[in-house]
Amino acid sequence: MRAKPERTQRYAVSLRRESELHAVAEAHGHTLRLGVHRGDPEAGFNAAETLMAAFGACLMTNINSLAEKMRLQIDDARIEIRAGGSLRRTALIALEYELVLTSPEPEEKLEKLHQQAVKWGTVANTLSHGITPRGTIRVEWPPFPPPRKDT
Repeated sequence: MRAKPERTQRYAVSLRRESELHAVAEAHGHTLRLGVHRGDPEAGFNAAETLMAAFGACLMTNINSLAEKMRLQIDDARIEIRAGGSLRRTALIALEYELVLTSPEPEEKLEKLHQQAVKWGTVANTLSHGITPRGTIRVEWPPFPPPRKDT
């Protein structure tokens, strides 16, 4: 008996440099302006903060979806995310969060909700199991300017 092929979901995001300070990410008609000037918190979310926000959005999406499926009343939800990085390795080496739920539901049901939100989180699983990004480069040369006329 053959194993069923794994179902896959495809994602695509385009990023374009807007200036030395900003880049704009675009996906299915929506945009997200990002800070790309190293060490400048005034420029906006940096790459590490964007990754942290993606993790939080992943959990929050699952909290919303699973709470509905489990018929749980959630009056409010917020996630506080902290990360520590290594300057030598330029990598995040720790990521911690606190999920705060306001709900009249029993704590056991809310803990189950939390566990399922993490278990079924695309970004959470990617961070937990890791992937190796692969890429290529394509150089597009600007049009050559007309020859200068010596005066």
